[in-house]
Amino acid sequence: MASTEQVMKAAGDLGKLIAEHNASMKFQDITGKLRDDTDAQRLMTDYNRQLQLVHEKENKGQPIEVTDKHKVEDLQNRVIQHPVLRDLQMAQMDYMDLLRQVDEAIQGPKAPADTSMPTPAQSPVVNPDLGA
Repeated sequence: MASTEQVMKAAGDLGKLIAEHNASMKFQDITGKLRDDTDAQRLMTDYNRQLQLVHEKENKGQPIEVTDKHKVEDLQNRVIQHPVLRDLQMAQMDYMDLLRQVDEAIQGPKAPADTSMPTPAQSPVVNPDLGA
């Protein structure tokens, strides 16, 4: 049986491997470029602020003006066209894909659902009229 210390060492080793992976290095590089690009930061802030405004209006049941929709669309197009933000999105997707693959490897192969155990609705101790 593995000790906690062994698990923590393996986790540290995995973290180092992930940090040295190309997807991680690209993500770190582009986040550094974003920190240095005030125009990209301002554009993201404006875009997020406009999205939040539209969502707040939706949640309050207020009408969303055509100008609000056009502003979101314009900002979205500018975000897509900005080279640093475009590269950031690609690097994020690659990094998240790596982490997804790592998670799947940790989870191991999916076992078929075990139907031998009763579900709460089938359990003799659960009143089906009351729900679980």
